[in-house]
Amino acid sequence: MFSLFKPQLLDARISQGESARLESSDFSGSIPSGASLRMRNTDGNLNITVTDSFGRVLRSLATREVRIISQNAIELTIPGRITREFRGQVEVRVERGKPLRINVVTDREAAVASVVAAEMKSRRREALKAMAVMARTYMLSHPDRHSDEGFDFCDTTHCQLYRGETDLANDANRREIITAVAATEGERLSFNNSVVEVYFTAVCGGLSATPALVWGGEARGYGYHRVACEWCRASPYTKWERTASVAAVLDALSSSLRSNISQDAEIRVERSGDDPVRAVIIRNRGQQMILSADEFRRALGLRLGWNKVLSPTFEVERRGQRYVFRGRGFGSQVGLCIDGAVRQAAAGRSYRDILFFYFPQTIIDQGAK
Repeated sequence: MFSLFKPQLLDARISQGESARLESSDFSGSIPSGASLRMRNTDGNLNITVTDSFGRVLRSLATREVRIISQNAIELTIPGRITREFRGQVEVRVERGKPLRINVVTDREAAVASVVAAEMKSRRREALKAMAVMARTYMLSHPDRHSDEGFDFCDTTHCQLYRGETDLANDANRREIITAVAATEGERLSFNNSVVEVYFTAVCGGLSATPALVWGGEARGYGYHRVACEWCRASPYTKWERTASVAAVLDALSSSLRSNISQDAEIRVERSGDDPVRAVIIRNRGQQMILSADEFRRALGLRLGWNKVLSPTFEVERRGQRYVFRGRGFGSQVGLCIDGAVRQAAAGRSYRDILFFYFPQTIIDQGAK
């Protein structure tokens, strides 16, 4: 959790209700409901101060790793940055020279509900059910996504957007989400008796892409084909145009490439027909640098925001001191189109119809149980 913030300080608060347990190599015991913990990374040590609801210090300790176990919600805060609520077990550990590592261990179906709430703006039930199957299948088909880092999934769109209980707690239609997840409990997409390596995108822009076109390689076990999607035609992201100053774009690329790119550098994209961009070529003072579409989008996104190049299907044109980006779709364009799924649900199609439209020849089974 919160890896983008590189946290050195974390506050945790135990919601009202039953007490929670605090466990480390130096301490194991209960902490009362309403208690707060301040955890600080100090030269490779995790210094923890526990206070009660009146601010009185109950315990102080220094350790390397701690677990907070609660039946109720645990509120986590990066001071001055972000606050979210989680259910389950929170693990915090520290290593010298690195930010705090914050992991949440929770029930899969609870995580599915949280992902659906975060990823879906619409509350149409059949679209929610389709998204629930997608979120669950993604978890099952990407078990090693971050295994080398000591956890399963991150909380960003690199995996699936996950904000714990925050979206559910603030959602007036919470019951719709919970009902949709419960109605599909354990269901996953499979092909030839194996779970499908699924992906989804906000808007495919009328024609989906395959993993091979966007990331290279092939998805395991299921042969993706491009799907013509008329459902998202009315989306404002089916075709889009954005601009940014030449100076801002080249500064962002210079930072990403760690190279001083001059203001007269040339940027062009390589793509074929309606395919996503294969490569972005930057020519600068006799040198040539090549980025993938994802690398280019990430370089601009980190410095200029993520609303400049919305998908891997785009063109770049320089007009004076501005770059113009034109493209279609929003997100990776791979797999299920969320906007299309919502519009299909509005037209009366079932979640099964929606899933089989984007993933032909698959079946829905109970392999997740």
